[in-house]
Amino acid sequence: MTTASREAGHLTSDAGARRPGVLRAMVRLGRVKFLLQSTSVVGAGSAVAVAGSGRFSLRWYLLVLLFAWLGHLMTHYCNEYFDLEADRANAAPTSWTGGSRVLVEGLLAPQVSLATAFVLLFGALGVGVALPTLGQRLVAVAVLAVSWFYTAPPLRLNYHALGETACATVLYALVPLLAFLAQAAPVTSTLLTYLGIVFTLQILRCLIMNLPDIPGDRCVGKTTLAGLLGPARILRAYAGGHVVVYTAVTVALARDVLPPVTGGALLATLPVPVWVVLRLRHRAITDQRTAELVTFWASMVLPLSSCAVIIGMTLSAALYRPVPAPWWAVAAATLVVFTTWLAQTVTATLRRRSRTGHEGAAA
Repeated sequence: MTTASREAGHLTSDAGARRPGVLRAMVRLGRVKFLLQSTSVVGAGSAVAVAGSGRFSLRWYLLVLLFAWLGHLMTHYCNEYFDLEADRANAAPTSWTGGSRVLVEGLLAPQVSLATAFVLLFGALGVGVALPTLGQRLVAVAVLAVSWFYTAPPLRLNYHALGETACATVLYALVPLLAFLAQAAPVTSTLLTYLGIVFTLQILRCLIMNLPDIPGDRCVGKTTLAGLLGPARILRAYAGGHVVVYTAVTVALARDVLPPVTGGALLATLPVPVWVVLRLRHRAITDQRTAELVTFWASMVLPLSSCAVIIGMTLSAALYRPVPAPWWAVAAATLVVFTTWLAQTVTATLRRRSRTGHEGAAA
């Protein structure tokens, strides 16, 4: 065998070894790491309910969490199928934008993604039917409808500059509302304030997430709100929006709408969006390394805010009444899982940057 043949065989072997199996490709297609978002908002909605009523039902919490996971995964598989052309046109995807790349790389047939989305849809509907009240079941149906038509025809909300609002409505308004209602707590101004804050933060986050995708989206006629605004106006909207949000938190804190611990914990997340703004001002997001970091930290504002609410509302409740032991366990588990994942992800990101830097210096 010639040297060239051996090298060719070696490369073929390496490529085959790197090609993931069906199960691994399915997991990658589902983008499971994003379930941290739905987990944190279910926890935050439940925390507001526990603080208001002093009660906690582990059964209804788990049911809503299962519904949120199924609906979230359904959205991912649905989006991968209906967003395939836009993902193919995306020349600079990151770990957080541009899809999973499983269908783009041909690791699975597109029909597999759509079929999985339907299975998850029916599963989520089955769980939603088990919710205790008609109002909660209607909220669940609304969650699934908006999620499905985020990219699916005929509405294709994210192709008509409505995707950012749709995403915020589902994940950071309806899902935490459902978690709250499942605990049979009365609606309070604290809940409405929390929902308003995270709803706005999610729209701002989606602007940043859609920013690197704009060139590819335009190639396939996909119109997002980010595409309409353009990079300069996105930066101004993102910066101005966070000024409004954190001002609202300060006002709510001053008027006792938010407990002091909760308001303080939310204000402690401010350095993250400030860093995102400063990074965008000094370097274009067309730089791949910057895009990776900016989209990551823009995404982290939301689970960090939800964790701040879990901590703040739980500690605030404990000052005035006994907090149910199951809730302490759920809150602690949510915080530990997110913190562990965040630390591992940041460490891995820093290592990749370090390797990239060394390789660049060697070249």
